[in-house]
Amino acid sequence: MKKIIFLLPLLFCMCTKSDESVAPPIEPKSTFAITATPSSANVAVDENFTITVAANETIKGLGASLDNFATGGQMFTDFGTSRVLYFNTLGAKTIAIKATSASGAVFIKNVNINVTRGNALKITGMQITAFDNMNNTWDPEFGPTDPNRLADVLFNFNTSQIYTYFETQMTKRRWYLSTVKQNQGDLTWDLTNANLYINPNREITFSLGDEDTPPVGQNLIPNLPDYRIISFANYLTTKPTTITYSFPDANLSFIMTVEWAN
Repeated sequence: MKKIIFLLPLLFCMCTKSDESVAPPIEPKSTFAITATPSSANVAVDENFTITVAANETIKGLGASLDNFATGGQMFTDFGTSRVLYFNTLGAKTIAIKATSASGAVFIKNVNINVTRGNALKITGMQITAFDNMNNTWDPEFGPTDPNRLADVLFNFNTSQIYTYFETQMTKRRWYLSTVKQNQGDLTWDLTNANLYINPNREITFSLGDEDTPPVGQNLIPNLPDYRIISFANYLTTKPTTITYSFPDANLSFIMTVEWAN
């Protein structure tokens, strides 16, 4: 009877060891991969171009990023095995393409684009010379001689950019937001190092504001539309380095300094 009792634990141990020695099933390694082919590896500033993404499996998720997906993500639908993505204004020379397969496998491909200046002009400076109610009170909580009553001035440039990477539709988006000139300041901005290159055939939407405690502010263009269009079309031949824009209906004028391409 004692022998049987001793044998049972031994058999139990043998069975346990045998069960633990069974290796888990090996998941098959994904072979999902994509290629990303640009329409051109060399593009000029503001030049439209495409990247064709092709895969060896159906693509369920697809996205592109100029900041390695620090912002932005993917669109999920059935893209098939090939899709064209659209680009124009570039903020970086490396575009990351991320694709996800139906099984959830993710593949990232970087595309390097050589961006050249082409015929783009460079905006190097701005000076606001007049705006509505300039030198007068914009913040009435301050007294009539207190400099804090004056506008804290900043401006914004919007340009036409691709709305999404999946279509050719263009929309106005912020291109540049200036620093704030407290209590009007000198109303002069040095933009030499802002890298504001733009095709001179394109337009800029300009807006001007008084910043209070963010995000509160006031528009310094008093009538609608509360922006004005900047065009370089009249200067393509003469190529002046200083351009004065005046909008009497809004009591607005400013001087822009530019550098033309050689």
